[in-house]
Amino acid sequence: LGTGRGHRGDVRDVRGGLGTLQGDPVLAPSPSQSLPVHPSPSQSLPVPPSPSQSLPVSRAVPPPAPPGPGPPPALPKRLKKSKPSPAPRDLGRWKPADDLLLINAVLQTNDLTSVHLGVKFSCRFTLREIQERWYSLLYDPVICKLSCQAMRQLHPEAVAAIQSKVLFSKAEEQLLTRVPSSPVPSLDTFQELLQRHPAVFYPARTPKALQLHWQLLRQYHLLQDQT
Repeated sequence: LGTGRGHRGDVRDVRGGLGTLQGDPVLAPSPSQSLPVHPSPSQSLPVPPSPSQSLPVSRAVPPPAPPGPGPPPALPKRLKKSKPSPAPRDLGRWKPADDLLLINAVLQTNDLTSVHLGVKFSCRFTLREIQERWYSLLYDPVICKLSCQAMRQLHPEAVAAIQSKVLFSKAEEQLLTRVPSSPVPSLDTFQELLQRHPAVFYPARTPKALQLHWQLLRQYHLLQDQT
């Protein structure tokens, strides 16, 4: 009995200690956690296996076998070559004379459609190709530099021939339409016209060039006294 009383006293001490823990907000167990319960004498405890019983032995995992003489790993596929920029192709098709014609014609007309219809280049460029070339000359420093270097190497006679083919601006044609259709004017008439309006006409204009363009205007009845 004395031993039983002592055992009950130990249980009271343990319960008192748990009550102290439950009062601590940090150390107190949560309501979902159950306190450990000592097994009663009626409960059976696990019996250790006897020496005659065999314990399960974990099988050792064999090391991986060395790779055999199989086929070598496939090499990575070659990267697709990027498409070359259109600069080399344009530089091959567009001659320095074409660039000079394009620049002067655009400065005269400010209209790429008129340039496409009125300028005769070394190749039959489409309107889109003319637009792309013009924007490349404006915004691509590499193409612009190469084009300028090539145009500087043109012979002066070739430059003069190119400048003689530059399209007429609207202001130039307005002055030419004022020349009457009859009597037929002479070269002196167009020479005087050049001298009176040097700021309007392109610097490379000659009296003969003005006369030829005036005849073209008269052929299509575009002179002021014909309308």
